[in-house]
Amino acid sequence: MRNKFGNLKYPLTIGSTNMDVIKFSMLEFSPKKFTKKGGGVGALDDRAKGRNAIGTVVLPIPGAITDQNVAQWGDGRINPLQLAGLEVAGAALAKGGGLGDAGKTVGSQLEKLSGTASKAKEALAGVISAASVGISADEVLARTQGAVVNPNLELLFKGPSLRPFNFSFQMGARNEQESLEIMKILRFFKQGGSPQRTSAQYLVKAPHTFQIEYLHRGEGGNQNKFLNKIKECALQSVGVNYTPNNNYATFKNGAPVAVELTLSFKELDPVFNDEYGDGDGDVGF
Repeated sequence: MRNKFGNLKYPLTIGSTNMDVIKFSMLEFSPKKFTKKGGGVGALDDRAKGRNAIGTVVLPIPGAITDQNVAQWGDGRINPLQLAGLEVAGAALAKGGGLGDAGKTVGSQLEKLSGTASKAKEALAGVISAASVGISADEVLARTQGAVVNPNLELLFKGPSLRPFNFSFQMGARNEQESLEIMKILRFFKQGGSPQRTSAQYLVKAPHTFQIEYLHRGEGGNQNKFLNKIKECALQSVGVNYTPNNNYATFKNGAPVAVELTLSFKELDPVFNDEYGDGDGDVGF
């Protein structure tokens, strides 16, 4: 398995300029480990920090750089009968509670029902009848009463999402030396993003992962605080177009004079509110 990829750049003269750049640092994949937090409750530790890069690529910042922070929300429904069931289950599971408490709660629910209007009783009868023959309760009620059980519909938080990042670079070599550097860059992403076989070959290891940074004022610059930070990413796909101008042309060594490289990444971990901190000094994630 290859664990050294060198430090590559395109164009070769980019180090002598002051242009902003994007830097890809390849890292050995580090899985999260199980730990105990909060009084012995099982949890996952943070991913290992401070790992040394096993290779880097520095490129000019491409056009159309974007980010999209997304949280998962979706429709949530719970009808009155399910709410009653939750109350019964809660009584059974509450501290010191048991089946006796659950039975009392069932009795309480029935007493409430006995005091309801006749229409509600008919609706309940329709729901129970539908369940006994495997028909949708809402279909029965819609046919018999022109109504459905109140679903208490609302939008509910479902969980965090992982952000994707896509980049496209068109690289035209000005000489054969630069064409060789482009070939190494293609190899960097293709090989680095490929799964790894172990010596025994009954396990397949995860590919290397990548840290992506937008650097202000050249290769040795600092993170551009006006552009988004990106967490450690997996490289999901690498696309190469060897004839981006619809014309096959090479140098004497056979290297294409231009290639188009398309990369698709996805962050390994979601972004949380507290990771932005309390200040307003940068755009954050």
